[in-house]
Amino acid sequence: MMPEGWRKMWVLVFYDLPVATAEDRHHAVKFHQFVVEQGFERLHLSVYSRYCGSMERALTFERRIERALPRKGYVCLLKLTDRQMTTMRRWITGGYRPDEDAEFAPPAQYRMF
Repeated sequence: MMPEGWRKMWVLVFYDLPVATAEDRHHAVKFHQFVVEQGFERLHLSVYSRYCGSMERALTFERRIERALPRKGYVCLLKLTDRQMTTMRRWITGGYRPDEDAEFAPPAQYRMF
């Protein structure tokens, strides 16, 4: 049997979408809104994460993202175990705030503990 920290999963979505034309911007905004509506939280600029609890649930979100892909762009999806995700290190130095409204706290899924 697999240890609990290896069974629980996170899904990360990374994307770089063109915004040169009005149509490109429309598709980029639509995809971004879809990702947020699916419960993903901003981790860094165009990097979003979502806690899924199991591989089966992670695969559900993988299929949803795949169905919502924009016509043009570069989208990556990465699944990590909870144990792997906890090894992530973050540094914010020199008072840098890429977005004044950004919260540099654990995702909401972890805030309840």
